[in-house]
Amino acid sequence: MFGKDFPEQLSKMLEAPLPGWKAQRRMIPEGRATQFSAHDLKDASVLLALHQTDAEWVFPLIQRSADGFAHSGQIALPGGRKEAGESDTETALREAWEEVNIIPEEVIVIGKLTPLPIPVSNHLVQPVVGHLLSPPDLIPDQREVAHVFTVKVQDLMALEIITEQRVLKGRTWEIPFLDIYGHKVWGATAMILSEFRALLKRLENAEGG
Repeated sequence: MFGKDFPEQLSKMLEAPLPGWKAQRRMIPEGRATQFSAHDLKDASVLLALHQTDAEWVFPLIQRSADGFAHSGQIALPGGRKEAGESDTETALREAWEEVNIIPEEVIVIGKLTPLPIPVSNHLVQPVVGHLLSPPDLIPDQREVAHVFTVKVQDLMALEIITEQRVLKGRTWEIPFLDIYGHKVWGATAMILSEFRALLKRLENAEGG
């Protein structure tokens, strides 16, 4: 549905007031902390890197290695913690290069989504949106990334929110997730993608009008 001018159209959407928390909260797991001290959060960034493959707009997701840390084995956007002196964009580009070989100089940054606090790992994550003129040669860093795959924008838009019950800390919680090609995407990544989906729907409606 989206053509070659998709990045330019999306860039304009990103300059307007964003869906923000209203869209993010659709994927918030029950029991997730909503009150915290922003002073305690460390800055981080992730990259949503759009590109065309066979006339389809896609972007990569990674499955993190099973390293025992807070987000071990989870599906995520490429990204990580900010280093001293970096901007949000520089962090996102560096991390995407280190994790899946997306060359920073080939990414055209078109905007940012709403920052998202992640209390469980004490981070404030800034999603950065960019696009590439040609498909990147995605090579996962074996220390941090178990698997990398691309998601079609059209497929993301068509997904229904699924809810499952998980027993944690002696009680049952409702956990919403997106089933993306057999991968359960939940938590922070699902919340970020929920806002992205809201923007896509907004763009779709604008084109329809």
